[in-house]
Amino acid sequence: MRPIPNDLDWSATAAWIALAISITGTIVGPIITTILTNRYQLKLRKLDIQEKAASEKISVIQQCISHIGACLADTQSESLMSFGEHFHVVYAYVPSEHWPLLDDFYQLTIKYKYDEAKKLQPDVIHLLSGLLKEELPKHP
Repeated sequence: MRPIPNDLDWSATAAWIALAISITGTIVGPIITTILTNRYQLKLRKLDIQEKAASEKISVIQQCISHIGACLADTQSESLMSFGEHFHVVYAYVPSEHWPLLDDFYQLTIKYKYDEAKKLQPDVIHLLSGLLKEELPKHP
């Protein structure tokens, strides 16, 4: 048996390996960078959407609380109309198990039964304030 000649040119092989790594890095590097950047941008966008939704929820609940107080304090038709415009929007942010309370309160208010509505007002305000408290940022 004859030994296999070892006439491999290592300097040429090393140059080809370096070229292959360089080409692979040139192609794969930007692809990986783009993928990572897009994932990061997607996370940022999701956070932005969540922040806007929370901000809108806070605004709607605050407006509703304000109009409830104004309507029962000033029983003018303008206050009642403004109350009606803002009250129903809050249903989107209140769990459905609390809707009967809101329904009862609304019915008493629009039927001008303000004394009975004022009895339910603390429960409604506490409910809405609790939801508002959940959304407000917590400070350490």
